[in-house]
Amino acid sequence: MLINAIQQCPEELWDHAKADIPYWQLVYHSLHFTNLYISADEASFIPWQNHLEGIHQLGARENLEPYTKLDLKNYAEQIFDDVEFKVSQQDLKALSGFEWLPMNKFELHLYNLRHLQHHIGQLVERLRLVGFKGIAWVANGH
Repeated sequence: MLINAIQQCPEELWDHAKADIPYWQLVYHSLHFTNLYISADEASFIPWQNHLEGIHQLGARENLEPYTKLDLKNYAEQIFDDVEFKVSQQDLKALSGFEWLPMNKFELHLYNLRHLQHHIGQLVERLRLVGFKGIAWVANGH
């Protein structure tokens, strides 16, 4: 669904200057943290090759050069291709691996899904505000 939200976003909304958080940055934030939380732990996390320091944090920033829709779509596909393998290598009863999230791995993955869906909902709402009826529901796969 995130890939659909990326593809459906009109260019004028992608880096809307009046938005507190540009659409593209909300997409990147979602992808960055999804990738982080499927990692074994904070120490083993490898940021995206195009990652710029601090850009994953939401909030007002000036003069940010937006990532392209194609770059973020490709990053999303890379993450989604890695999910099954990375999660299958983890002990779901072990601690999360992230000191700010005192829970086990199973709970972490539920938390990660909730975080991702929360932001997909925000992105879809922005699309609706500019006239889109919504995005296609993805029940299986990507």
